[in-house]
Amino acid sequence: VSTQSTGSTLVAGFVNSYSTMLPLRVIHGLGTFIITAGVDMLMIEFVPTDLRNLSQLFSSCTWMAGSLMLIGISYAIQQWRHIFFTLSGLFAVFFLIMLIIPESPRFRLVKGQEKEARKTFQRICHIFNTDPIPKEAVITFQDYDKNYFGQLKDFRTYPLMQKNTIILMICWMGIACISYGLLFSWSKLGSNIYTTILFSTLGSFLAHGSGMVYFTIQYFGRKRASVIFFCGLALTFYTSIPCFGVHVTDGWTLDNIVCLISSLFISGVWGSVVLLTKELSPTSHRGMVYCLCSSSGRIGSFVGPYSALLYNEIEPRIVLGIFGSIAALAAVAAFFQLRQHG
Repeated sequence: VSTQSTGSTLVAGFVNSYSTMLPLRVIHGLGTFIITAGVDMLMIEFVPTDLRNLSQLFSSCTWMAGSLMLIGISYAIQQWRHIFFTLSGLFAVFFLIMLIIPESPRFRLVKGQEKEARKTFQRICHIFNTDPIPKEAVITFQDYDKNYFGQLKDFRTYPLMQKNTIILMICWMGIACISYGLLFSWSKLGSNIYTTILFSTLGSFLAHGSGMVYFTIQYFGRKRASVIFFCGLALTFYTSIPCFGVHVTDGWTLDNIVCLISSLFISGVWGSVVLLTKELSPTSHRGMVYCLCSSSGRIGSFVGPYSALLYNEIEPRIVLGIFGSIAALAAVAAFFQLRQHG
């Protein structure tokens, strides 16, 4: 899949037709989705429960670092073909890194490769400095012989899992709508798109780097942390409405600054909701639930930019109110989701 994203990005740098570019971007998107989902699934299987919040902190910081790198590359190069060539090189480096990461032991057991699964377990024990698995220990695995659609039918058997998945899908859709809506709004919220995106990314980096997201999740738990961050996000948007048009400098207004502060809470929501999605889902259904939630997030990512286009059509305060209301509704939904224990 990494080669798929690398190849499609590289080829896209040579095309001269927009109609040819679109399918290449679709191929790249499919590869990127599988990569991000796969990395998240590996993390939840490799990392002990008490370290998952910390590992989420590290992965979020590296994500922000990658975003800062992308901003720097785009600003320094500003020639779209060269940007594509540069990014394809970065994908190639990622491909080499993935070769080092061991395969999921659960996947090995599903395929009947007990010897390879045992080796992976031993590597995990070495990394976390725990007692190795004795050679005489018997590794058992109960295969769950159902495909994706068969797992969907299990929602009728397990209504609690169905309820929690729907709530998580609402949370994913809401935060994706707001995230991508702001991403495509910075040219309207600030005088310089590079500066506004940079400050937004720095805000997200600060949220994780300062430990704000980590300690909030650690103290309040995944569920209550997601409610707190959603409420904080709604409050920032509602606060930006009366601040609209109040100039701080020639290029910045007070509502611009308040919207940038929202990036702190957006990072917090992503951190807590993603952790909940991975931990509350049964191991046998985790991939299916994660894909459903991520797909609903993709719907939100489509709706968000179109909401941002309303800046040019209606009163901008209404758009800020819409984003605030989406965050408030998601906070209510998050309140009714299951609470993670352990």
